[in-house]
Amino acid sequence: MPKLIEHAKRKEMIAEAAWKVILEQGMEGASVRNIAKEAGISLGSLRYYFASQNDLLGFSRDLIYQKTAERMTRIFKLDMPPKEKIVQVLLDLMPAAGETKLEAEVRLVFKIHARHQGEVFDAEKDSVYLAIKEVMSYLVLLNLLKKDADVHLETERMYSLLDGLALDGMIRPQLLETHKLKRIIVYHLNSICMEEF
Repeated sequence: MPKLIEHAKRKEMIAEAAWKVILEQGMEGASVRNIAKEAGISLGSLRYYFASQNDLLGFSRDLIYQKTAERMTRIFKLDMPPKEKIVQVLLDLMPAAGETKLEAEVRLVFKIHARHQGEVFDAEKDSVYLAIKEVMSYLVLLNLLKKDADVHLETERMYSLLDGLALDGMIRPQLLETHKLKRIIVYHLNSICMEEF
């Protein structure tokens, strides 16, 4: 069992090195050689864990989704008032600082890269989209969403809003100040809900 844990941790470490390379050098610079160098391992060692660049990049993308989903699950389990929980989930999907900032920014790069590769982006695999669907279900369950609201349309709108904020935050980092993001998110929630947040 310890060898399996070590193997999984090493793969995560390599994926996180890939995130850094992607943000610093773009997808064009995300060669296995550059990623191995960032990870501080030999090219042979990297190839032991990932047979190809596509395997590595696919794992790196999926790891972002996994980590986001795990954070959302932890927040949804917190003992806090429902409205605060909803705001916290949405805030946590934004690139704030440290590791979550890195994950959020690289997620967007992967999303844009899929278009350049001619791939069809499947939002149903994106943990941010799935978290927003969960938030919308929560709003319906709590009877907070306006009666005439189109849940599917509002899910798409919130997804677009959060991705837009995250992308704009990469260009204008001052937008990512928590109090600004919270004001925007609460303003949006107030526009679709029957009660003030």
